[in-house]
Amino acid sequence: MNRSTFVSACAATLLLACTERSSSPSAHTPPSPPETQAPAPSTPQASNTPAAEDAGLPASEVKCSAKDLPPKDTSAAVPPLPQPVETMRENIIAAARACDYTRLAKLVDENGPGVRFTFGEGNDAVAYWKDEESRGVPVIARIAQVLELPYAKEGDLYYWPSVHITGLKSPKDWKPLVGIYPEAQLKAMQKDNGSYLGLRVGISKTGDWQLAVAGD
Repeated sequence: MNRSTFVSACAATLLLACTERSSSPSAHTPPSPPETQAPAPSTPQASNTPAAEDAGLPASEVKCSAKDLPPKDTSAAVPPLPQPVETMRENIIAAARACDYTRLAKLVDENGPGVRFTFGEGNDAVAYWKDEESRGVPVIARIAQVLELPYAKEGDLYYWPSVHITGLKSPKDWKPLVGIYPEAQLKAMQKDNGSYLGLRVGISKTGDWQLAVAGD
């Protein structure tokens, strides 16, 4: 039976399943798998700065005086410090300039428990600093600024600024502090036996941040 006769027979009977076999591949194309809709790209969640997260406030409402400081590259102290001291110093400056309260809180306890931050009551340095900032006291900026000044060593502690140890004996001594404290306040300190009563930072020879306190 030729091909035309075979096809005609299939059409006529309708009751038979007719299959034509050919040596050539079938032209039939399998159906494409159903299209699946690609998932919509997720929208990144906006993250608060560490300071905003800690305070439970929008970043714009978190007080931090260091954000107004002019940019400055942190260079190694001169003369060179022991590496643990230099590392802690640079880490504190970076965290303060970034207004990173979370990082500051970690540094407080990183190489030893706690830091002296007030001569009054309190056991939470970061909470105290936030309260000071909210009252207009630029404590975070001052922490960074004094650590960028010359230092002095007494016992096992390295202190910033050096005038905390050497005293305010001349205008040359308090000149580097202008801009950190009002000049009138610095002159008042000079008259008070030349004692520097501003914020000072102390780091032990092992890199333990031990104090960031102001007052007598």
